[in-house]
Parts: sequence; C-alpha cells; structure tokens
Amino acid sequence: MKHTGKRTGFTLTETLIVGALFGTVIIAGTLLLSVERARTRDAKRVADMVRLAAGFSLLYSQKASYADAATGCPAVNANPNTCTLGDVVSGLGQIHDPGRFAYIVTQVPNKDDFGITFQLERNYGALFAGKHVLSKSGIR
Repeated sequence: MKHTGKRTGFTLTETLIVGALFGTVIIAGTLLLSVERARTRDAKRVADMVRLAAGFSLLYSQKASYADAATGCPAVNANPNTCTLGDVVSGLGQIHDPGRFAYIVTQVPNKDDFGITFQLERNYGALFAGKHVLSKSGIR
C-alpha cells in the first residue's frame, strides 16, 4: 500500500477550536437558562401579589375594612398565607416565594390598609429588582 502523504483526521488545533466553541455554546446556554428561571420566579411573585391584592380588595368590598384578614396574621413578619383571606382567595396556603426570599407582612391589616413585602430578582415590567410592598394603593 502506497502512502501519498495526506493524513485523514483532525489536528490537535482543530480539535481544541471545536472544543472551545462547544464550551462557549454550553456556557451561554446555561446563563440564558438562569436568566429565564429568574424571570419565571419573578412572574410567579407578581402573580401571587395580584392574587393577594384581589383577596384584600374583595374583603374590603364586603366589609369596608381589611381588619378581618388580620385574624390569621396578627403581627409584623408573619407569613401572609396565614392571613384570613381563605374565604375570598382559594389556595392561599400555596402562596409562597418560589426562590430564596419570603413574603412578609409589614403592616398588619387594619381598617384602612395592609402591607406585604416581596422581593424581585430582576427588573420585571415597570418594577425594578429589589424589595417592593403590596398595599391598598398597589405595588410600590
């Protein structure tokens, strides 16, 4: 058999270049997935706050006061899913932060107002990353 001097296969340089490109694609994909997961958690947080706001609004429309909700969450730093909104919001016990933060009662519901604190990981719509408070005037 006669060799013509041509080699088949890949050189070490070609293999390293392909490996580097493949690694770059994997890293970029992982970073994008991480960003999307944070957005999903923030979307759930905002949806939970909308459910709580709807429950408080319904309670206020029925009783002209938010105070009835304080039966289950009578103190600051309580978990808002213990607030007595179960009659107006179904599944309130399942409302919890999907990540490493927590929803916290910052103002015990009284006749005129309430306060629930939550935190966003990233900017979400018009809301910036960081702590926010849900009250009768909305999210601020």
